[in-house]
Amino acid sequence: MTHLEITHCVDDEGLRRVRSPRNDLIEEKDLGDDRFSLVDGPFDYYERSLLVRSGSNTHTVIERFDYRLSIPWFGILFRWPVRHALRNRRDDGTSPFWAAPDRLGKRATTIFATLCAIALLSGFLSNAPAETHTYAADEFNVDQLSQGVLGALIRIGTLLAIGFAVLADRHGRRRVLSWAITFGIASSCAAALAPSIGIFATCLVIVRTSNATLGAIIVVFALEELPAGSRAWGLSVLGLSAALGAGFVVWAQPIAGVAEWSWRLIFVIPLLMIPLVVGAIRQLPESRRFRSHVPGPKLRNYRSRLVLLGGAYFLLGLFLSPIDWFRNEYLRDEHGFTAFQVSLFILTTATPGGIGLYVAGRVADLRGRRIVVGVAAVFGLGLTAIFFNASGGFLWPLALTAVTLASGLLPAMGVYRAEMFPTAVRARAATIAGAVGVVGGSIGILAAGWMRVRWGSFGPVMFVLWGGPLLAAALVWRRFHEGARQELEALNPEDARSA
Repeated sequence: MTHLEITHCVDDEGLRRVRSPRNDLIEEKDLGDDRFSLVDGPFDYYERSLLVRSGSNTHTVIERFDYRLSIPWFGILFRWPVRHALRNRRDDGTSPFWAAPDRLGKRATTIFATLCAIALLSGFLSNAPAETHTYAADEFNVDQLSQGVLGALIRIGTLLAIGFAVLADRHGRRRVLSWAITFGIASSCAAALAPSIGIFATCLVIVRTSNATLGAIIVVFALEELPAGSRAWGLSVLGLSAALGAGFVVWAQPIAGVAEWSWRLIFVIPLLMIPLVVGAIRQLPESRRFRSHVPGPKLRNYRSRLVLLGGAYFLLGLFLSPIDWFRNEYLRDEHGFTAFQVSLFILTTATPGGIGLYVAGRVADLRGRRIVVGVAAVFGLGLTAIFFNASGGFLWPLALTAVTLASGLLPAMGVYRAEMFPTAVRARAATIAGAVGVVGGSIGILAAGWMRVRWGSFGPVMFVLWGGPLLAAALVWRRFHEGARQELEALNPEDARSA
């Protein structure tokens, strides 16, 4: 239990204000006798009480808060921000910048924080192959074209994840999350023991299947629980959590440079995350929208929406996947970076870019999704293409600016995976759209590897592939709706009828 006392010296108007129920980070109920309880907010327990001593012209008020946050795993990070918010009352009904645009209640806060904890593992499993395949290629003695084939092959796992998404729509989000975590950790450890490139690729296909399932269900679960005005914000925070998990790979990457085989040690790191994810799964109830929905809608009835969303993801994947897959190869081969320098570069350029991701999520909720997608695809990815043609000191500021602007694609595009489909088919549709994007990514990786071998440089390759995101931005601008601040049932009336 946390206790906080604040002393105020106020006039009559100030006394009236402090005696009124709060409506900012928390919503209060007046119990009488200068005591207030919680109606809604991110607390397991909350009570505010006042002790008033009145003088002739002023009043001395001792305001006491007793509360316990409902934020598992990350609660320590919010102790000071919450205390600051309690000290600095807002009477306009808004939340602090660090909080969701809409107030989160106890259930939503607990579930969302738990999903962020699971996203750490997802980020690690997603980034490990991309960051280590260049070292594995050295041990297995394969060239860049073969690495491109490997990158395309393991992305088949996203197609296989569609089957697990069907189970998530039929049997619930929580159960499938548990399966995906188990297979993801086990297959990552198996990849560490792979004796050949073929077995290594097979293990990575299973890793990819598990993580594609995990990523899609985390997104769907979160969007089904978050308030209407905070869905894009929620995806930006999930993205930051996944980026932290991916950062573990980057921090561990110097291990790969110790010996030819030492990259294998990175793939056993998920074993250390087992206590975290087991505790997280125990915290999760089933999605409230899944529990209340009535089966009925068929995915074939939403084919046009799926084609639209999948097409946008396909075009984005043509560029984004080669960037992730070949960035380290580019830095090592064309600029002579060591494993330590690669890690340092990624940490110093990508970590500050998280600010852009967070801001983009809030902007997408408050101003709309399409403008964020346009800025990210045109300016953010445009600078990324220039980065692959730069050299020397320009590499660092270009990468930092590009990551900051391009990060808006995650929250602005991600919300459509829930907003365009009803609950009964949402997990399948989200996974299929992601799988179509992976197909585009696989084609992009193969094309990038082939063009790199023929042209001898990644520079012109990336300018060619940038055409995909430009077409995607145009498609989103002309054909996609703005679902900001609308409940999922309003966007999908069939869910409202079933409820």
